[in-house]
Amino acid sequence: MRSLGPLESAVMDLLWNADGPRNVRQVLDGLRDRGLAYTTVATVLDNLRRKEWLEREQIGRVWFYRPRVDASEHAAQLMRQALADSGSPRATFLKFVDEISDEEAAMLRELLAEADSAEDR
Repeated sequence: MRSLGPLESAVMDLLWNADGPRNVRQVLDGLRDRGLAYTTVATVLDNLRRKEWLEREQIGRVWFYRPRVDASEHAAQLMRQALADSGSPRATFLKFVDEISDEEAAMLRELLAEADSAEDR
């Protein structure tokens, strides 16, 4: 998947937080503070669909859009890309671990233990 621009990110955030698929008008309404044109939002949604970030379904004459990946999957992709781009995954992990809270560190240990036990099965 290709990366997202600022407006694409705003659209994806809106769709990730929506309780279901949205049409162009609903997305435009959710971004009303940006002063965007309907055609701009329609173009962004279509671009995101072509980049495989969104799926769309036609109901009557209206297209409805929903994310193909959830927000946590996107965040994981960003983390993987950051590690790959760092040139030193070990140093990057070390810096990350130094900066997380005790609660986050405990959650990471728990998740690693769960992944370890799942591999043993």
